[in-house]
Amino acid sequence: MRQLALVFLFIPLFAFSADTLQLKQWSLRVNGSPEAISFNGAGNLIDFARLQAATLDTKLRLRFSEESIAYHDSVASLPLEISCSFEAPKRSKNLELQFNYLQTFTRIYLNDQLLGETNNAFRLRSFPVPKKLLKKHNVLRIQFRPPREEVEELTRRNFPMPAGNQVDSIKTAPFIRQPQQEFGWDFCYPEIYTGFRVLPILIAHASQEVQSLRVETKSIAYGNAQLNIHLKGIASKKKQILHLQIDSLTEHIQLKRGAFDTLIQVQIPKAKLWWPIGMKDGPQLYTAKCWFDKNVEVKQTFRFGIRMMDLEQQPDSAGVSFTFKVNYEPVFAHGANVVMPNEAFEGDRIAGLSTKELQYVQSAGFNMLRIWGGGTYLPEAFFNWADEHGVMIWQDAMFACSYYPVDDDFLDNVKQEIVYQSERLAKHPSMALWCGNNEINVGRKNWGWETTYQYKVPQKNLLDHNYVFFFESFLPEIIRKTTLEIPYLPSTPVSNWGKVSELRTGDNHDWSVWHGEYPVDSVLTRIPRFMSEYGFPSFPSIEVLEETYGKRVNEIDLRDLVKSYKGIGLLLRYLDENGLPHASNQEIINSSQFLQKQVYAAASKAHKKAAPYCMGTLFWQLNEVAPVMSWSVLNWDGSHKQSAGFFKH
Repeated sequence: MRQLALVFLFIPLFAFSADTLQLKQWSLRVNGSPEAISFNGAGNLIDFARLQAATLDTKLRLRFSEESIAYHDSVASLPLEISCSFEAPKRSKNLELQFNYLQTFTRIYLNDQLLGETNNAFRLRSFPVPKKLLKKHNVLRIQFRPPREEVEELTRRNFPMPAGNQVDSIKTAPFIRQPQQEFGWDFCYPEIYTGFRVLPILIAHASQEVQSLRVETKSIAYGNAQLNIHLKGIASKKKQILHLQIDSLTEHIQLKRGAFDTLIQVQIPKAKLWWPIGMKDGPQLYTAKCWFDKNVEVKQTFRFGIRMMDLEQQPDSAGVSFTFKVNYEPVFAHGANVVMPNEAFEGDRIAGLSTKELQYVQSAGFNMLRIWGGGTYLPEAFFNWADEHGVMIWQDAMFACSYYPVDDDFLDNVKQEIVYQSERLAKHPSMALWCGNNEINVGRKNWGWETTYQYKVPQKNLLDHNYVFFFESFLPEIIRKTTLEIPYLPSTPVSNWGKVSELRTGDNHDWSVWHGEYPVDSVLTRIPRFMSEYGFPSFPSIEVLEETYGKRVNEIDLRDLVKSYKGIGLLLRYLDENGLPHASNQEIINSSQFLQKQVYAAASKAHKKAAPYCMGTLFWQLNEVAPVMSWSVLNWDGSHKQSAGFFKH
């Protein structure tokens, strides 16, 4: 199979046509309590409540203490309500309230009138604000309903879903469109996020604006790019001119009053191509400007890149290749997997990842990051950063390690999610791949779900049929209709690490080391066509552990920090087999980081040496979301473990 996308992409920097008001000051009430908790900015409402409770019990100040985790679980099962007051804006026409990363089941009221409801953390939700509804002083209220309790009855009416990560006895996670890792995983605590990751905003739209811009590249020949540019928006005059400027090229588009949806064709001579970091001229970007009539000083500005992206999966003498090509040239992809940071996307984390984490990717020279399907879609600032720094993005849709329901309500909800996310991400030259899910295909074939969950043959057949429909038909049809043709892969990995023969076909998550309990030197010989996951765990650095848990390192029970079902015993066995000291907590921590560095250095070097048979190495995982034993080379505050320098051979 060979998929090719030739793309000319626009990235909006700012919109001249709308004024926005960020809603920052909020009051929180838990379970109808008359006492309000004030907070400023975006965040997890359960954390705000926990901090308030810490004034009564100082143990709750430690976010990961047993008392704090128990408090989190108790509040996560209660209804919460927040409110915000704001003054009516001067421009009261064409108003819209916009909510992004709102988690998850909510009702939204303005001046006690219901505007609407939400049920998906991955969708951007916008509600028009009628002028007659506004007052001089306005109150916005959002009611949050507990996610697990919200779908519990729905869960009972369906087949049990194999959400092995979820610690609850009732597996509700697959029915809830919010990050699956929040219900528990082997690198983090179960920690439900309730609230918003970016601030809600009130937008006052202008009477004329460009609402969307989509560019289709028809051809590139002799360095010249032929483009179709699709423009949608609203014009306010009977005869309106929209100007579009790209370098010395300026197009003048005649519009009529009202909504417009128009197409123009242009040619970019001697087009500068976007390349990943380390190839040719690197990530070349253009700047484009558009404005109405002669109002040159008020412009809408875009950045864009021109590039072709190809995922080549071709049969050959060794098996089936798995090679990314940019502008027809093969690229050896080297980088990491990204899990969801369980924080608000503001301040130092406006790009989702922290400044330290992004700087590490740059210093390591990584040219690809995979956004894992158990987390979330990262914000626009992250993709702008990737565009500018030449980092290709492998984007999983947010489905991981379970079957999912396919009833009409769920399908409609997911359709809106994928339409929004695919249209948003298609603007970015860094987008290299859409992948339907993480490990569901290998899971349904190899993990014994039919035995664990006692599926009868008709049930298992129906679940498999629904899987094929959802990930091989439903999702790709939406993505191909709403984006430029970024390659699509139904599931990762293509092949199963448990069978040596499958290392010759497609991408692989090789967990023979750790889950398979193979010796660490097996990474030198177990080499697939593309290694999209592999890893070895280590504990966080001593300073981070002592600061987080408020104890000296030897007072901490390291067994409590191991979330993997394999337990600490397997780690100690690996340390012993490799002659590393582990008599004290300090020795275990330092030895685990040392061995992690050795494994990552040896594996990545072996993968690169095997090119072009192997054309990618993405270790698991880049970032850490809790101070526990994980596969990350960075601590949860972004500081480096000693394993962080493994890429320096």
